[in-house]
Amino acid sequence: MLGFDSVGAFYGLQSMLALMEKGDAEILPWVAIEDAPRFEYRGVMVDVARNFHSKEAILRTVDQMAAYKLNKLHLHLTDDEGWRLEIPGLPELTDVGSNRCHDLSETSCLLPQLGSGPTTENFGSGFFSKADYLEILRHAKARGIEVIPEIDMPAHSRAAVVSMEARYKKYAEQGDLVKAEEFRLMDPMDTSNVTTVQFYDKRSFINPCMDSSMNFVNKVIDEVKAMHDEAGMPLSTWHFGGDEAKNIKLNAGFQDLNASEPVAWKGSIDLSQQHKPFAKSPMCQKLIEEGTVSDFGHLPSYFAERVSAVVADKGIENFQAWQDGLKYSKDASAFKTENTRVNFWDVLYWGGDASAYDWAAKGYDLIVSNPDYVYMDMPYEVDPKERGYYWATRATDTRKMFGFAPENLPQNAETSLDRDGNGFNGKGTVVYKGGFHGLSAQLWSETVRTDEQYEYMVFPRVIAAAERAWHKADWELDYQAGKQFNQDTNHVNKEAQLQDWTRFANVMGQREMAKLDASGINYRIPVPGAVMQEGKLRMNISMPGLPLQYSVDGGKTWADYSAPVAIEDASKVQVRALSADKQREGRAVSL
Repeated sequence: MLGFDSVGAFYGLQSMLALMEKGDAEILPWVAIEDAPRFEYRGVMVDVARNFHSKEAILRTVDQMAAYKLNKLHLHLTDDEGWRLEIPGLPELTDVGSNRCHDLSETSCLLPQLGSGPTTENFGSGFFSKADYLEILRHAKARGIEVIPEIDMPAHSRAAVVSMEARYKKYAEQGDLVKAEEFRLMDPMDTSNVTTVQFYDKRSFINPCMDSSMNFVNKVIDEVKAMHDEAGMPLSTWHFGGDEAKNIKLNAGFQDLNASEPVAWKGSIDLSQQHKPFAKSPMCQKLIEEGTVSDFGHLPSYFAERVSAVVADKGIENFQAWQDGLKYSKDASAFKTENTRVNFWDVLYWGGDASAYDWAAKGYDLIVSNPDYVYMDMPYEVDPKERGYYWATRATDTRKMFGFAPENLPQNAETSLDRDGNGFNGKGTVVYKGGFHGLSAQLWSETVRTDEQYEYMVFPRVIAAAERAWHKADWELDYQAGKQFNQDTNHVNKEAQLQDWTRFANVMGQREMAKLDASGINYRIPVPGAVMQEGKLRMNISMPGLPLQYSVDGGKTWADYSAPVAIEDASKVQVRALSADKQREGRAVSL
């Protein structure tokens, strides 16, 4: 077995292990495999900020990432709802920012959010200690996986802002104003009326115009970098976050109260009383007046550029962000690091099929991260018993993720629908002949409260994302500016796509799910299909090989299904599937 480097040899070993049948460790087929990854960046993002997920769950995920040759673990460590990493020297970030409880002053914890309740005894609270983070880093390094920490700013930063306000209050009461102001993140004179996408106020933002904000940035990066150095995994990528630094009430959902031609479905408010973030901050007003920044809308990108300079000065090669956080920068040359990456998350049917190529053409390393195809917080299927958001798509199952064409984004308009079940037009307008840098699947955790729910949402569909990140399918067409795709075009070889999916689904059901069982992964068991025909119950499942069962008494007793079975009274028939090891039952449905 040969590999370009140690990681390549490790991947070769994974391919060898994948060929082994359970119980036949000494038997291998004679094959010759020449393989190489499609993308350099093959990632999984896990949000541990909205609801915390344990170190043990992350380590199990790292093991599965290694098995399927995913090489970037992007940890979303901070957000409005929680700060999840111990930072030596700033204990308030975890003493206050990692806990949710009923403290109206928010000096001991953040207020309850996302259904976490008044106590800290749930996944609304929690953090990785330094020792925890070092263990994750070492575990990942041993498996060829880079850990990318994301400290989201300037928006989505309420946990940090509130924590540093608690720190300010503590030292101010002690009379040490210098220490109190050292890491403060909010301009106390800022009277901006702002509502974020998650309906927080101005305390959701780190003020980019304060020297103390840059003190905070330097301190956090230094401490995280020191942890990476101690673990033997030098910090090579800093994720800035940068997304959604805006006032949602200044966007399309609202109109001015006195509009001459009101739109019936829009809310009506006095827009003159709504402000862009930082618009009423004297410190930021000074920067605008001096011409340092052209207007308030450009402040988030200005802050990103400043942080990139800090990152570069510390010898970190890559600066990464969600693309909307950099939208007012000229192009990738505005940033000081060797490379600037963007997680591209525009929805395809709202123009993302075209705008992705514009970002790539501006010199950014584009990582395809589209919500409508590779966000794993969306439901698996349209059913009230399936958890998840639906703002980007009503559902994304394993087959849809497998059928995603990540480099020819317009193509997906021919093979999938928008969130309302309607067709849409896909047409790239930018002439771009380069490739993208990577693909990342995201798990946001607003609706995902436990480790079991987390694994259910991620597995098995993340394996389909891994397939697309490693291998370009024959049915994927090359991007061609101006070529249009929709439900009426016939450019894609759908028969080839179906055959490819059939092969993949059979491998999943007959081999890979058993491996997940052996690893203790709480994956989602697909819901079977069932129909009564000529008095017989007929069943199948999207991943053939998984055991099927049926009940004729409303779920009181169950029988194994192997072939069509005659049933006299179908009124109480229910069906379900089992895990490959038959130790867990999937969701039962009635006919």
